[in-house]
Amino acid sequence: MQRKLKKIAILLIITITSLLIYLSLEIKIRILYNPTEYRFIKDYILSPSTTLCRERPFIIMIVTSYVGDFELRNMFRRGMPREKLESMNTTRIFLLAEIPPGEKNITQNRIEEENENFNDILQGAFTESYRNLTIKHLMGLQWVTTKCPNASYILKVDDDTVFRFEKILNILTKNTIKGDFLMGYMLNNTVPKRDNTNKWYVSLEEYPKKKYPTYVSGWYYVTTPTVAAKLINEAKYHPYFWIDDVLVTGILIGALNIRIIQMPDEFWFEYLLNIVIHTNKDVWNTEAYNYSFAIVNLAKRS
Repeated sequence: MQRKLKKIAILLIITITSLLIYLSLEIKIRILYNPTEYRFIKDYILSPSTTLCRERPFIIMIVTSYVGDFELRNMFRRGMPREKLESMNTTRIFLLAEIPPGEKNITQNRIEEENENFNDILQGAFTESYRNLTIKHLMGLQWVTTKCPNASYILKVDDDTVFRFEKILNILTKNTIKGDFLMGYMLNNTVPKRDNTNKWYVSLEEYPKKKYPTYVSGWYYVTTPTVAAKLINEAKYHPYFWIDDVLVTGILIGALNIRIIQMPDEFWFEYLLNIVIHTNKDVWNTEAYNYSFAIVNLAKRS
């Protein structure tokens, strides 16, 4: 009997030890899995002064922009002047990266002068590229969580997006959305492009699943610094994926089980207009009135 109990005890010890080893390895892998690409999100070449978020902004607007799009950023600034933003307790920064090799019409001195004049440039220490959009996206969220954590909301937009700012301001001012959330244009049942001639081609190695998770268009969404901090922390546990809105607002948000809220119907006109803009490369239109603006500049995009 004692011998039998001894065998059972030994088996239990072996089983428990094996389980603990397995769990420790799983935990170790999760902790140590940190793709090298993510290290760039905290490395800045240029950044706005610390006074930008001295007061608690209601909204911090982070705008992804190609480093050479001086005119587009200036159109954005004219359409929505800093004074107008300040009157609505809103702060804006543009997210840039390093000048890519072969660019002959951009100089770093000009970027530095732009930041000296406007104090709204956050330039990361990585090269401008579609493959680096995820780094740029996360860099903006990271900056907010460290430099502007007391902001109430984050509005993430692209610099060629069309929208009426007062609409989202009115929604957020009502303060009816509670808890962690991300609000934008939800995309369901989208699939990776498997044609290797397509600009957005994704290999099976990069993303083996047949469908992307539900995610939000990176053109325009709203969240909070609290959610941004969770996204930054969660990112280091996932393989790097270069389509930023799929990773950030789909994979990471899904892993965190954070609510995605569909943008109200009144925004759909702007969304449809944005689709037209993104598919018509001959469009050039600037309009600024009240709190509204439309900025389009795809003629210079390759």
